[in-house]
Amino acid sequence: MRPFLEATDGQIIRSAAIDGMGILLQPRYIIHGDLVSGRLVPVLTDYTTSPLLMNIAYPSRRHLPAKVRVFIDFLIDDFERQDYEARWASTKS
Repeated sequence: MRPFLEATDGQIIRSAAIDGMGILLQPRYIIHGDLVSGRLVPVLTDYTTSPLLMNIAYPSRRHLPAKVRVFIDFLIDDFERQDYEARWASTKS
């Protein structure tokens, strides 16, 4: 199957779907308002996407500056508190 439209900008794909150009697979945070308003309707709800992964790169754990450790801890806590995984998943409402 070949896609009708490909883009690296989620808003372009979102606009095309709203205009009736087909189905899309986008993170929930991009289309949440459209799902709530009814502009978009979930289909293929049994389909799941890959989990959201985030990597942090730094030179070495040895002699890790405290500010880097604090930032890493902040990111971990923020991802858990904001539940970015649920926002990323396209099949959760």
